[in-house]
Amino acid sequence: MKSIDARNPLLLVAHPGHELLLYGWMLQARPRVCVLTDGSGHHDASRLHATKELLDSVGADAGEIFGRFTDREVYAALLEGRPDAIEALVEEVAEMLVRHRIDAVVADAMEGFNPVHDLCRIIAGAACELAGGTIRCYEYPLHAGPQARTANSIVYELDDATLARKLAAARKMSAAISDIAGMLAEFGEESFRCESFTVAPTWTSPGWPAGERPLYERFGEERVADGRYGSVIRYAEHFQPLLHTLGAKLEQCAS
Repeated sequence: MKSIDARNPLLLVAHPGHELLLYGWMLQARPRVCVLTDGSGHHDASRLHATKELLDSVGADAGEIFGRFTDREVYAALLEGRPDAIEALVEEVAEMLVRHRIDAVVADAMEGFNPVHDLCRIIAGAACELAGGTIRCYEYPLHAGPQARTANSIVYELDDATLARKLAAARKMSAAISDIAGMLAEFGEESFRCESFTVAPTWTSPGWPAGERPLYERFGEERVADGRYGSVIRYAEHFQPLLHTLGAKLEQCAS
């Protein structure tokens, strides 16, 4: 099993349940784990208890940011153009990295599938830079499936015993987190044997081909059309101004 270069890592995920995809690595690395939202989505039911049980089972600690926001609150901050809340998070994570002597951060990949996933990786990358620029930031795939990898990926292949433990944890968590059951059905149990990491590109870089729109814009338009959403989060309108503001903040801190 390969290893990323980290003795004291931090895992930063957008929603409860994402950490399951790195079950084998967590058993080995015992990272500090931060979760941006409580995973309540539009149903107002927190899913944090499932994540806390999983962390306890692998010997990983919950970080200072652990379901601090509802999904609605994060969406509102993006839609209303309130970069101050995101700036404060970047500063808090950067301070956390220094205080705990974190030497690597792993975060949700920026795939253009869910805006909160992408925001998670932006916060991770910006915080690493603010903390001095020497902490390496990795990302791992979500939407593309557990088996997704690139030529530069560092891939963990779990042994049979660890895979069995991971699948048992997945079945237990799926009662509270339906996305896990969906991934098992879509990608198959064997795909959960793979856990891959890639050094994250520059934190300001979008994770989709130039000239294309992120998938969350199309999903948002469909949900607005059927009355589930009131507005659509768009990369150009909501993310690019945030990236500009954070970039200016980091330049100011570096000068």
